[in-house]
Parts: sequence; structure tokens; C-alpha cells
Amino acid sequence: MKNIVYIFFLFISLTSCGVKKEKILEHKRIESLINSLNYKVTLPENWKPILNSHNLLSYSPKNLGDIFYKNIIQIHELKAAKVDEDSLNELVQEKVKQWNNNVKINSQNLIKGTTKYGETYTYVYEHNWNSTHYKNTLIYFRHNDTVYEFNYSSDIRFYEKYKNDVAFILNNLKFNE
Repeated sequence: MKNIVYIFFLFISLTSCGVKKEKILEHKRIESLINSLNYKVTLPENWKPILNSHNLLSYSPKNLGDIFYKNIIQIHELKAAKVDEDSLNELVQEKVKQWNNNVKINSQNLIKGTTKYGETYTYVYEHNWNSTHYKNTLIYFRHNDTVYEFNYSSDIRFYEKYKNDVAFILNNLKFNE
């Protein structure tokens, strides 16, 4: 009996070391990705940077833990080239077409507007995936000849709850000059 207890504690100790090492490596990967960005993301205190299921840098509320994918922000650099108003519109139209070809969309809306980033396109659509109703907001804008896609994807139950946090993150992006 004593040996079984000893083996049990040894097993727990060894497996917890592996988990800790994995977390340290994940944290280092996140830090490396953050340092490679040409912008700085300021998060509300209740949000954290994470690696999503595709090992990409993302941001999610801390309290969601392992269901981070139910409410997540990703920021992508889409194109580094001279992009004028017409070509930004064409790029956005192409992205909308891609989403329509890849996802069965329940509802959608594309709005052109002006933000602190200049000409901005906001594409909002809803869809179902794995029995969950999602609402996605994709915001396209230019900064220094680069087009960015700010993607907020949320289980519809969380969308409104975190909408102000998402606006805070978007409005507080700081680009390296």
C-alpha cells in the first residue's frame, strides 16, 4: 500500500512538472510573438494574450479559461503594399466573398466608415459552428501601407458583454513608427 501511494505521488509530481514546462514554453512563445509585432496591444485588466488552437497570438477574457475560443480577438496584417481606397474596397469585397464561401452565414452587414485609422470597413456576420451561434466583427483598415484585419469572434451569449472591451482594444492600438 505504501508503495502505491509513493508511486502515485511520484506520478503526480512528474506530470505536473511537464505541465509547468509546457506553460513556460507557451508564455515564451507569446512574448516572442508580442515582441515581433509592429504595434502594441493594450488590454483591459480582465483580458490576456493567448495562443489559439492554431498557435496564433490572440486575446481573450481571463475568466473564460479553456473556452477562450468562445470570445477571442485576433489581429492580422493582410497586405503590405500601396493600397488606395479602391483597392482596399476590392480587398474587403474579396474577404467577404471568402467568408461567404467558407461559412454558412445566417446574417451579414458591411459598413464603410471613417475611424481614427481613416477609411474603415466593418463586416459583421453571424453563423453557427459546432452547435454554437457566433457573431463575428471584422474591421479592415490601413496603416502605413499595411492593411489590418481586426477580428472579434464571439459566442453570441458573450458578444455584448465584451463589446466595450473590444472597442477599448481597437481604439488603443499603438503602431510602431
